[in-house]
Amino acid sequence: MYIVMPLWPEGDPHSDVIQQILWWQWNTIHFMYKKVANALQEYYAQRNNHPTEYLNFYCLGKREKLNLSIPKKEIPAGVVKLLSQTRRHPIYVHSKMMIVDDEYIILGSANINERSMCGSRDSEICIISKSTVF
Repeated sequence: MYIVMPLWPEGDPHSDVIQQILWWQWNTIHFMYKKVANALQEYYAQRNNHPTEYLNFYCLGKREKLNLSIPKKEIPAGVVKLLSQTRRHPIYVHSKMMIVDDEYIILGSANINERSMCGSRDSEICIISKSTVF
């Protein structure tokens, strides 16, 4: 499984709300690796498989070229300053796709949040397909 997610949720990564989201996100990732490791140990005890052979997380970003023409006094403070110093900018990830055992595919637009799941706010769509082998 390959999971692609933003570097951090939308907003100021130093804010209390975003830090809470990141804390829960980290704990979820840790829990997922632990579950995969336990399943590997239970079903494939004779092999020396690592959970990262089955589960990977990626945070995409782009790196800007160094622009020395921007005067230092024009570089804002805070997160924007950090981004301009490292020249790294997060890429917003909005894709939702899962392929299971080369047999099922789920492709949709919903986020796992109240806005998408409530049913009365955003319009979301999802398609599920199963391959048939003749």
